[in-house]
Amino acid sequence: MVKIGGGDAAGLTPRQLNRIVKAIEEDLELLEDFNRRVDRLERSGFSKRYEAEIPNVIAKMEDVSFERGEGPRFSFVARIHSWIENFSQDEIDAFILSYRIFSQRNDRLSIASLAVIYDKEWMPPSARECFEDARNQLNDYLDNPATVTFPDGYMLLRTLVDIIIYGGLAHSNKQKAKIFESWENSGFMGFMWADFMAYAKEAVETLKYMRGLNQAVLKALNTDGLRIEAVVDTSA
Repeated sequence: MVKIGGGDAAGLTPRQLNRIVKAIEEDLELLEDFNRRVDRLERSGFSKRYEAEIPNVIAKMEDVSFERGEGPRFSFVARIHSWIENFSQDEIDAFILSYRIFSQRNDRLSIASLAVIYDKEWMPPSARECFEDARNQLNDYLDNPATVTFPDGYMLLRTLVDIIIYGGLAHSNKQKAKIFESWENSGFMGFMWADFMAYAKEAVETLKYMRGLNQAVLKALNTDGLRIEAVVDTSA
């Protein structure tokens, strides 16, 4: 049980104090469940293989035709086929099965749900700041442009990841599934997968960092407890 001091000085009744303790313990249980889920993700074949390894993209051009321009300039037209060396669809599918929990806002163990806990008054300010920095850094990464650009401009990694997960792997969105299918037929899918894998590696590192923050918060509360400095409104 979490130790809370200062309840009498804050004018709390034993019933109010017990209610606060129960709410905090439910939050701590979620932190523990989140950590166990990150452990599971870290043990996946994908996470183990690409912890130190970088995906190698292989590209092959067929039916190449060249057209000479002015001076040393020339242009060419070709059919391109690209793929990831030693690509494992099973590893990707297993990874996504675990990862989707963290990315879906309505899931109990999502990063968004974790953010709600880190925004509560009892959370140490330093832990809250570290969590927000890690979350913002991952979001900033998703706002970078993808490797492959299109005639009408670049595509954000956020869009690429969303289409691969919900159009290619989960098949939960028909429009995104059609886009994913067009990517597979384009010959550039190897580059798409490389971008996705780079993001997946970044996401795993962020989740592991959040796991470490959770562990620190759990240890601090179990060891030192909390102290109430003011009356807490429990009517909401």
